[in-house]
Amino acid sequence: MRYLFALVFSLALTACGKSGNELSRFHEDGRAKPIVTVASVIDATSFDLPWSISEELTSLLTNRISEGKSMFVSRKDDISYTENPFSPDLSWMKREFSNNEFVVFVELAEHENVPVVKNNKKMAEVPFETSINLKLGARLRVVDLRGTTPQIVLQEMIRDSYFIPKSDIPINYSTVVWGSEEYSKSPMGIAHMHLVDEIARRVNEYIHLAKSR
Repeated sequence: MRYLFALVFSLALTACGKSGNELSRFHEDGRAKPIVTVASVIDATSFDLPWSISEELTSLLTNRISEGKSMFVSRKDDISYTENPFSPDLSWMKREFSNNEFVVFVELAEHENVPVVKNNKKMAEVPFETSINLKLGARLRVVDLRGTTPQIVLQEMIRDSYFIPKSDIPINYSTVVWGSEEYSKSPMGIAHMHLVDEIARRVNEYIHLAKSR
């Protein structure tokens, strides 16, 4: 009897999970949400951190788009591909990202600490401990997979700069790591979130524009 009860309870939880997942694909009025997948962010920088910036930004962007609840994000444990997603050839995308309507590609192209120089000083004259601007640049491409051939609906470079005063610079990112509450409140954690927010805003805007046509 106990085994039977446990089996029934397990099946009920599975059914509820599937039902909730299916319901999340639709708006309250019954309209289907755009089905979107976020490909792994490409890190083209040489910025060194104890964790993968690619994994961090991919996770942040996927979660941010999901939190908006206006799109259904198709999640996969491993989204890998060998082709260049920013090349003119889009033919492979429908094969690699089947069952999706849109795919989002991001390449982190710039991640650099730039000292704040005042009074026209030369770089050699800037003191070691000075405020910095964390400059970020990300290449974004959103591709519509609904038609016979994939179509680009958005392609642009998104840039951001986050000012970090020298009093906030001495942070050890070997201990203040991604995933911790301390990191989310750190200058770098906030800067990454600002960049992701802007990318998610643009993705949301252009996918819904394409969906409405």
